[in-house]
Amino acid sequence: MRKQLAEARQIEQYLLREMPAASRLVFQARMLAAPALREKVRYQRKTLQLVRWLAREEKRRELDQLFHRLMQDTSFNNSITSIFK
Repeated sequence: MRKQLAEARQIEQYLLREMPAASRLVFQARMLAAPALREKVRYQRKTLQLVRWLAREEKRRELDQLFHRLMQDTSFNNSITSIFK
């Protein structure tokens, strides 16, 4: 299990470009030699993309809720709508 966690951490460092240049080259060479590692990197890349997308969706929802709360305040609503008249 530790080996899998270490490998997942290494893949994440590679994908987030947190790996030193020399280590990055060694890791890329390992991926060329190991199709299974390439596949793991591909899956982890997709997972990171999904996490980023979900985080953006959550922020979008939070901002939408904030906007609706602010627009319920009449003075704020009047100030904002006067800008666009």
